[in-house]
Amino acid sequence: MICTLTINPAIDKLLFVSRFQRDNTNRIVRSMDVLGGKGTHVSTNLRILNCDNRAYGIGFGKTGRKIEEMLKSQGVDVRFLHYETGESRTNYALIEENHKCSLITERGDMISSGICEKLLDILEESLKDGDDLVLSGDASNTEIPYIYNVIMERLALAGKKIRIYLDTSSGNLIRGIEKKPFLVKPNVDELSQVVGKAITSEADILDGIFQIASKGIECVAVSRGGDGSIVKYRELIYQVEALQVDVKNTIGCGDAFLSGMVYGFSREMEFEEILKLATGISAATAESELTVGFDYERAMELKEQVKMKRLTVHRNDGKEQLRSFL
Repeated sequence: MICTLTINPAIDKLLFVSRFQRDNTNRIVRSMDVLGGKGTHVSTNLRILNCDNRAYGIGFGKTGRKIEEMLKSQGVDVRFLHYETGESRTNYALIEENHKCSLITERGDMISSGICEKLLDILEESLKDGDDLVLSGDASNTEIPYIYNVIMERLALAGKKIRIYLDTSSGNLIRGIEKKPFLVKPNVDELSQVVGKAITSEADILDGIFQIASKGIECVAVSRGGDGSIVKYRELIYQVEALQVDVKNTIGCGDAFLSGMVYGFSREMEFEEILKLATGISAATAESELTVGFDYERAMELKEQVKMKRLTVHRNDGKEQLRSFL
């Protein structure tokens, strides 16, 4: 079973405006509420792929209840802890006619150590050997620091054989790498947080990928927006070109890419086919004005258009360096 965890779920309120103007009145043309939070996005995308999955998370108040009901309506097995006191986040996405997108996010209620412990107990008791667990999104609002690390530690101590995917940022990413999840998916900005310097070239990206992989991580996937992705899996390294599509909203494309990766590995697909699927889903998501979801038929069509190059890495002066393409 593929399982997702969203510590800090949200409702994304999409506000469509003609053009956002600072220091001026901006009139909303129309608005729409959709699911927010990286883990809930992965669960939604997996259901579009007709893939059963279980969503763990923490919901507060009416907003939290709405999030849970939206997931259930899609056929997701929802295992949220719910508390009536407090309120889950609402994020605001400003989407202009020229398709520029700006996201304004709430931090979310602080999650007590008691709630964290209850969540840890549920995960330890319910996850089974062979499950896939997606740890994604912000987890900075927990009284137990670096909770993703604690989750990975608890599962390991319990002897659980769980394949873990980590997609987060800042300290949760830097510290989380230490626990050797199966896959880590930073974007370029998040990769710069790991290496401690600005990323200015593909060589910098490769250096960062090898730095993460050296910790014992099997797959490192760096999403680069309009520049595609560079992904290392065991000894294979690929540079995947971005598809040329009519971009309407870039929010959620990274979550879509991760959804394809998780689905592909869970189905034991060939690695190149996994990359094609992830890229096709991400591109189809970019064609939607929403922050989550995609057109399945369009994603399958785009999947067949994906181009990639396998990178050859040679050793030079004891260091691994990119030398040529295959």
